[in-house]
Amino acid sequence: MDNKVEYLNQIIEIIDKKATVFKNNKKSMPTSAYESEKVILVRTINDAIKLAEEVKPTPFSLINDLRSLIKQL
Repeated sequence: MDNKVEYLNQIIEIIDKKATVFKNNKKSMPTSAYESEKVILVRTINDAIKLAEEVKPTPFSLINDLRSLIKQL
């Protein structure tokens, strides 16, 4: 179980960095780059949500934050 928490923390760190860069640059990105970056980011966030659901106790606030982040993209 500790491995899942460690992996989740690593994924969250990556998502945080990528989402910040994406949000800061999305207005200046070409449409194709914007769409592909968003798809990759959303898939990564969904993978993190699935992993978080396997962790006990389930981190519901983290899951809700990740779902909110998808809506903000």
